[in-house]
Amino acid sequence: MLSALKRELLLFFGVPKNIYLPLSVFSVIFLIFLIFNEGQSFQYASLFIASFITVLIISENTFKEDFLNGYIEKLLCEQSNMLYYFFAKSLTQLMFIFIPMLGLNFIFGSVPSGMSSASFSLAYLVFLLTLNFFFQLGSVVSVRRNNSLNALIIIPLLIPFIILVKGLVVDGEWEPNFYFLMAYFIFGLFFINYLTVKVLEIQSK
Repeated sequence: MLSALKRELLLFFGVPKNIYLPLSVFSVIFLIFLIFNEGQSFQYASLFIASFITVLIISENTFKEDFLNGYIEKLLCEQSNMLYYFFAKSLTQLMFIFIPMLGLNFIFGSVPSGMSSASFSLAYLVFLLTLNFFFQLGSVVSVRRNNSLNALIIIPLLIPFIILVKGLVVDGEWEPNFYFLMAYFIFGLFFINYLTVKVLEIQSK
């Protein structure tokens, strides 16, 4: 596990655009919406839209390079624990992209009324990780074709998720939206990641 995490950290620091590109995209989209200043609800909607687009961009390259250079095939042939590989990628993205995105929201935005900073932070990070799981599945479906838009095929599975996140992030309603969000997170963590591994196995043949 530590070797997988060390590899991901070296990749992130070795290619700085993996960090600054998604953060730049998020900042630009978020600030463009904030300029309109249409009220607090619009601000949270802009946060959701900026996050949605940024995670979609991140998912495009999550596995592509490792697939093209044969690293994923090597892991599968060696019957390595793919969960360690997935965990290392998710943890690296959390530390260097998702947490900074949360920080940018605190700098330029605010927390929904009725929610504490800690509650909002937890909900927002869980939202980003869950969305990432689903988009990664969509991206590996077409990893050979290099078409990031295919990640959008997963959208039908995200419709209930988008509705509950809207109630949580935009409307500030903690219950029961957060509990449904956690259910989606667990579903994504185990089942969606399992499907992603299976699709990678098929693509590697």
